[in-house]
Amino acid sequence: MEPLAAHPLKCSGPKVKIFAVLLSMVLCTMILFLLQLKFLKPRINSFYAFEVKDAKGRTVSLEKFKGKILQIRNHGGIFGSISTLRVKS
Repeated sequence: MEPLAAHPLKCSGPKVKIFAVLLSMVLCTMILFLLQLKFLKPRINSFYAFEVKDAKGRTVSLEKFKGKILQIRNHGGIFGSISTLRVKS
């Protein structure tokens, strides 16, 4: 019994090769497009563009606190770390 790799493909004509190249180009373009959507996120120009939830669960824009001294704590780290940011504008 001979290995299958020794036999040439039956449909290896020029049209099939062109189709394979075009198909691979389309697939690569689609993959690049999907990666671009995943890694390109909208950029936020200002710290005050964020919205946070207050103690009562209401959404509050940080624009309300512009010109005041803020102390922001992040309690949601992977290892439970706490980071503090002081902002003075």
